[in-house]
This record gives sequence, structure tokens and C-alpha cells, in this order.
Amino acid sequence: MESRQPAETANIGRSILRNEDPLFLTGKATYVADLRHPLLRQAAHVVFVRSEFAFARIVSIDVAEALEAPGVVSVVVGDSQTPKPVGPYLPALDDRFAQPLLADSQVRYVGEPMAVVIADTYEQAVDAAELVVVNYEILEPVMTVTEARLMEPNLVLTAADSGSKTEHDRVKFETAEVLIKHRFVNPRQMAAPIECRGGAAAWVEDDHVHLWTSTQRPHKIRDLVAAIYGLSLANVHSTAGPFVGGGFGGKGAPGPEEQLLPYLARVARRPVRWNETRTEHLTGAVQGRGEEVDVWLAGTTDGHFDAVRVEIVKDAGAYPSAGASLPSIYSRPMVTGTYNIAHAEFDSITVTTNRPPVAALRGAGRAPVLAALERAVDMYASRIGFDPAELRRRNLISPEQMPFTTPTDGVYDEADYPSALEAVLANVGYEKLRAEQTSRRDNKEAKALGIGVSSYNHKTVGGGTEEAVVKVNVDGSATVITGTTSQGHGHAITWAQIASDELGIALDQINVVEGVTDEIATGQGAIGSRSLQVAGMAIHRAAQQVVEAARNLAAEMIEAAPGDIVLDRSVGAFHVAGTPTTAVGWAELATHELSQNRELGCDFVYDPGGQDTFPSGAHVAVVEVDTETGSWSLIKYCAVDDAGVRVNPMIVDGQLHGGIALGVAQVLGEEVVHDQMGNPLTSTFLDYPIASIDQFCQFEIQAQTVPTSFNSQGYKAVGESGPVGATPAVHNAVMDAVGHLGVDHIDIPVTPEKLWRAINF
Repeated sequence: MESRQPAETANIGRSILRNEDPLFLTGKATYVADLRHPLLRQAAHVVFVRSEFAFARIVSIDVAEALEAPGVVSVVVGDSQTPKPVGPYLPALDDRFAQPLLADSQVRYVGEPMAVVIADTYEQAVDAAELVVVNYEILEPVMTVTEARLMEPNLVLTAADSGSKTEHDRVKFETAEVLIKHRFVNPRQMAAPIECRGGAAAWVEDDHVHLWTSTQRPHKIRDLVAAIYGLSLANVHSTAGPFVGGGFGGKGAPGPEEQLLPYLARVARRPVRWNETRTEHLTGAVQGRGEEVDVWLAGTTDGHFDAVRVEIVKDAGAYPSAGASLPSIYSRPMVTGTYNIAHAEFDSITVTTNRPPVAALRGAGRAPVLAALERAVDMYASRIGFDPAELRRRNLISPEQMPFTTPTDGVYDEADYPSALEAVLANVGYEKLRAEQTSRRDNKEAKALGIGVSSYNHKTVGGGTEEAVVKVNVDGSATVITGTTSQGHGHAITWAQIASDELGIALDQINVVEGVTDEIATGQGAIGSRSLQVAGMAIHRAAQQVVEAARNLAAEMIEAAPGDIVLDRSVGAFHVAGTPTTAVGWAELATHELSQNRELGCDFVYDPGGQDTFPSGAHVAVVEVDTETGSWSLIKYCAVDDAGVRVNPMIVDGQLHGGIALGVAQVLGEEVVHDQMGNPLTSTFLDYPIASIDQFCQFEIQAQTVPTSFNSQGYKAVGESGPVGATPAVHNAVMDAVGHLGVDHIDIPVTPEKLWRAINF
């Protein structure tokens, strides 16, 4: 299936995209901190006082001195007057697991908010916050999943079943010719967006509140605020941004700070605004990953996989958020990855600890299990003396088997895993690289070469419907309104292209509105790689309905049968087939409707019907390891990725570049670290080693296009493909470089110190 996008439309799309780039690159985009809105005149500034301990009782909070500080409007502490959350993030859990908007009796992680200073200026609020004195009774924190599993009350959620566990099934593992059994640790990682979290709130007459937040889900915040403050949805006006500087999952679950802002505006009797510092973000914002993954991979000595078992222990942090349910929702269906494994078993347990909550992070739920499985495949290849690429080749699901139902009830849509693998091996020059690796080893060179392969797929969509409005204006332009929101995804040009293809209206005549709850009633937001295949489909269908409505109207105006009317998309006009001289354009049709007090537009809610697409691909990473120092570098990276039909190839490539960088970064060194008392050791970018551009090579990307049948346009997804494929490819490459030295496995991140120790001890 190919897009109907004409060549001239594609060229305009690239031009518009280039014109948008300077806003981001020169700092001219308006983020929440930059927002200057009439409703925010004379806004007070908010600074949160946060816990210094991972687990403690709050004995007292003394705010007397802070209240006397210059410019202070008020100091708020958690008490009976403070708004309460509507419940835990996951409805299935009881109220024990609901995070208070301000801790009022206990703190459960370093960085948890427990008091707020409101002042005329940000500087005054910071100074006054330092005057708040908190007395604690320090308690022993629970910092690891091993400790948490020993404490039954901390058990949050279990999801166990997939694959029967009869005596016969256990024999598959106990009597297998080859059995790889290993525990893989997938440490916490930060989203680390360019823009940290932030928000502003202002009340107006008739009990209406306006909210601006750096969020992936403005409708979610609207719904929470309405419930907390007893307001109707129409009284809460929620806006994302207007620009949001990155989300990556970390801004998908609204924090207590955003939910508290309306209350603080009431206390101050004026608008308030808040922006998180980088240290606050790295210390107390939601984090990603945080799993221990046990894998059993069983098969034969001639390289055929028979069975796989995966057990995940998930660290949810102090208050279960979006991350708590990831294993059962996202890991379980795809536990066999891209491989044709007849028997699979899956168990997961989620526990709470005294660390910040875990939400989603790009590749959430999929990346950890695929990273573990792909490492297990390389270990299997080493055990039986097979080339890692050949072992994968023997076990991949074939395109003829699609749609493919996994033993754990996942349903894979159309894909061609074998051709992706062959293409990436050819592109990287795999055989030549293996020959060079052998030569270096034979010559005992200090610079070892490592080649890492990964084959991946991952579940997307994320559930739920998405709404879109498409309407034509009296000047012949069009407006597209969607409930999703962009954090740098390039949505505006993509949505305009979809509408342009259907309407025949030029891209520069299409305005896109998103991230504003006043403009559209519902919206799930940009989560779970769902935007194109849900919001994009809603726009496509709404535009189709506008065309159909316009066709009927044109038939009336031309006095012809609707079935005889065609839309000439090259000029944006309707006429009788074969008679283009008598035509009615979009402007004339919209003007006619306005004269009848109607709009020429349609509202469509698209429901994917529970069908999840599984974008896929194959990646190869090449690294050099200095065996004398343990330092290593990425020198070549090739990827072949299937995102289904691509509306804007440039946007897709950009998503892949960013995603691959995140996956590489987790192997390089990105890891959130706490000591045994819960003190954060990675609270600045000096300590949390976010990857920099000089640590990457050029990424060589090739498109594979296998349209899905799960939606009419063949759309899949791409936002999370990069890290799902990259982490195991790079991890395998580093381990491959030192495998001949007796190093079997090192958990990520594979730092030079870890590598040097593994080589030398």
C-alpha cells in the first residue's frame, strides 16, 4: 500500500518543516516558562519544599520564618484543607497507593513535595523555601525489589499465567539440549526532556480555571483537576504548552505539582506559575525502566528455540504510576519477540520501594523484555558455537505466518522479520566485519571489534479512541483539530498532510490545532506510539466525511446526482465527472454553509478496536573496545525499520534517530542511582551521564514498508522503535567485543570501569 500523497505535497511538507525548525533551534518557541498570557499578569511564583529523606515521618513543619520573608504571599503545607487525589493512578489499586498532592504525615522518596512557598518572584520563593524547617523521624527505606519482595504489604500487582505450567511443560526446560538462564537488570533511566515539567494556573469568573502545563496529556490533567476540585469538565481549560519540549513518557502521568496548582492560585488569590529545576527533575520526577528480568531460553544444539520463560519484577517506586502495569499490558503479549517459539511462559510482579514513582519511558514495557531476550539469544549462540545472525535467521517468524498469534495472546500484524535482518546485515557489511574481528583477535590487537545484532518488534497503540475535527473555512482553507498533542513529534505537518491528501487543499492552507481541551472534547494524548495510527486515522476519516458532505452539497448547487460528482484534488474543486468547466470550490461550499448557519466540517472518533500494531526491524551496532582501559565507542550503526506506511519520511527518520540515541545512551551510562538510604547520586547532569552528540556515530537508516491490515491506511508506529532495537544491539556489540576474553555478560550500563574490571578480574 502506498500513500496517495502527490510529489508536490511532499515538497511543500519539507519546506514547512524547515521553516518550523528555527523556532526550536533558536529558542523562539513558547514553552510554559516563556508564556506571557493576559490571564497570567502579576502571577505569583511557586517553589516546592521537598523531602530530604527517602522514608520518614514528618514530625513538624515550621513555616514561621518563611512567612516573614520578603515577597512571600503564602506557605502551604499538607493538612486537612489541602486537596486530595481522586485515587491511585491505577484504578485497580486501593487508596494506600494514591500519592498525596502534598505529603502530610510521611515522605516516601527523596524529592517528594511536602510544602509550597508562593511569592512575588521566583527568587523570593526560592529564598523563603530555604527557611522552611522540617523535623523528621527517619525510617529504614526499602530500596531494592529484593527487599520489597520480602514485605508482603508492598505487593502491588501480579500478572501470572501465560503458558500452562504442567509437568510436561516444565520438562521443556529441564530436559532441553540447551538452556540459557540468566537474570538481566534493566536500571532506572530518566526521560531528561529539554524542558522540565512546569505549569501555570489562573481562575476567572464563574469558577473556571485555566491551566497551562508541559504535558503529553492535557485532557488527562483536565479530568483530574475537575474531579479534585468538583468542577465540570467545561470549567477546566487545559492547554499543553503551547510548545512542549519533549515528553518521552515522563510527562504522560500528571504529577502532584500540576494537580495542586489550581489550589495554590486560590490561596494566592492571583495566578501562579511553577517550573521545575533540572535537579528537581532528576531527583523527584517520575522515572522509567527499573526491572529485573529472568529469562529461560530452551532449544536444541542445532539452533532451534523450543520454549521461553520470562519473569519480571518491576519497581514501581513509592506510588504506583503508569509504570506499574507495563509488564502485564506491554511485556506479556510479545515475550517471544520476533521468534517462532511454540511454548512461552510469563510471570510478573510489581512492588513499591522508597524511590520516585516509575511511569512510562520511550519503549516502556517492551524495551526491557526485548533487551533481555536478545541478550539471551546471543548467549545461546555463544553456547552452541553459532553466529548470532544465523541463529536469529533460523528462528524468525516468516511473513507467511502473519498475522501471528503468540503463545501469550499477542496478535502480530503483517511484517517481514527475515528480510529486515538480511537487509541490515548487507548494509552493514556483516561478513567483512566478522573477518576484520577475527583478524584483530588473531593479531591480539588492543582495540577489539564488537558486532551486535538485534531483531525486534513491539506492541503499540496504547488503547482508547481519539477524536478529530476537520472543517473548511470560507476562504477555502481548512482547520484540523485533534485531541493528541505534540512534544516535538512534527504532528502539525503530518496531520496537515493527511488532511491535504483527502481534501486537495494545499498544506500551507491547513491549520492544525492540538493540545487544547477547549477546542475538542476528548483526547488520550501522545502515549504508547499511538498518534498516527489513532489520531491520524481519526483525521483521515473526518476528512473523508467532509469530502462526502461537500460532494452532496456540490451536487445540490450544480444540480446533479451526488454519484456523478468528483473531487479534483489538484485544484480543490468538485464537478460532474467529465465536465470540469462547471465546478464548485471549497471556499464557495463553506460560504454557502455559513449562510445557512452551518459549518462545513465533521467530527470523527476513531476506535482501533483493540488491535495493536507491532512495528519491527533489525539493527546492527559496531563498537571498538580498548581492552587495556575498558573504554569503548560506537563506530557504525545500521538499522532497517518497518513503520508501515510513512506519511512523512523525514519525520519518521527523525523519530528513529532520537529513539536510537536513547537506546545507545542506556548502554553508555545513563542510570539513576541511589545509595542504600535512598539519597540520589545522579541529581545533576554532572552525575547523570546523559549522552552527548560526540558519543554517537552517523546512523544509517533504511525503510522497510509492510502496511498493516489493522487499519485502512497501513499505518504502524515509530516513536518507540529506536530504543527497543538499539539497546540490545549496542549491548550485544560490547559483549561480543570481549567475549573471546571470557566476559559473558555485564548488566547495563556497560561503563568503562565495569568493562575493565570484567576483563581483568
